[in-house]
Amino acid sequence: MRKKRDKVGDGAESLGGELGKLWALAPVPKAPAWFAARTIARLRREEEGKRCWFALPRWVWIGTGVALLAFGWFRWERQPTIQDSEVFAALNALVEEDRESRWWAGL
Repeated sequence: MRKKRDKVGDGAESLGGELGKLWALAPVPKAPAWFAARTIARLRREEEGKRCWFALPRWVWIGTGVALLAFGWFRWERQPTIQDSEVFAALNALVEEDRESRWWAGL
């Protein structure tokens, strides 16, 4: 079965009426076998490239990110906290030091 061009496209319109009709009747050439083999090989390589990033699957990167986020979250909760009594003790020590320095300065 021979394929034929169904529609008269832009190229056929510029050729003129009779030449455009002859161009539409001409069979479409078939691509050589090497072209199909190279195209399929290229598509497979592209699919393999989409599956991984830096030679590791995406799920490894996602899992690592979630683990680091969880580690950071729990680590943040364990940070030392300053209680109110410690703050007031530090302020009292600062006031006392200020009083002593004023006494030594004669103010």
